[in-house]
Amino acid sequence: MKEQTISFEPPIHILCYHPLVSQIIERTLVPNGHRIYPFSASQIQDLAEHEYILIIDTRSVERWLEITLRYGFMKKQPVILITYDLSPQDEIRVLYLGVRGIVPIANLENEITPAVESMISRRLWIPRNTLNEYILQRDGSADPSPKLTSREQQIIACLMEGFSNKAIGQILGISPRTVKFHVANILQKFRVKNRRGLRGIQNSQKS
Repeated sequence: MKEQTISFEPPIHILCYHPLVSQIIERTLVPNGHRIYPFSASQIQDLAEHEYILIIDTRSVERWLEITLRYGFMKKQPVILITYDLSPQDEIRVLYLGVRGIVPIANLENEITPAVESMISRRLWIPRNTLNEYILQRDGSADPSPKLTSREQQIIACLMEGFSNKAIGQILGISPRTVKFHVANILQKFRVKNRRGLRGIQNSQKS
């Protein structure tokens, strides 16, 4: 069954410092009629008022998680991550932060076009196993222990990257006091005393 197309197609901005990866993206998308532009932090104000798709290469961009939070979560812009070694747990975590597409680098040439088309149609593009687990957790059909709210998932993702309460508050648009409240609840749910203990549990889940 042929999918219905829409009249408006947002431009695609690429945040990638690896020339080979950028070339693959452009070589794949441009022949299909997509508009490609490099992304720069100086464009923040200009882009804030317009709809666009942001593709981030996680290996070449050190601050990819913070940028994902600022644009995917706060500005509600479709974000596609090019990933290298994210575990299924990590993939689920970034979905709570506003990511709409996950494309492994090994499948970049085959998946980047359908991923972009999914963003245009306002659909997710993520590995099937990750999608199934995400749906189970989101709908409460799974029985993860402990049960976490979406906000707690967002804060855990920030904690795992070493962000301070102040930085998390700025990224998520909440006060440091609110962050502290959520962190206390998270530690209590995992029955650990501090962030180091939480990181130990999260890392053990990846292995």
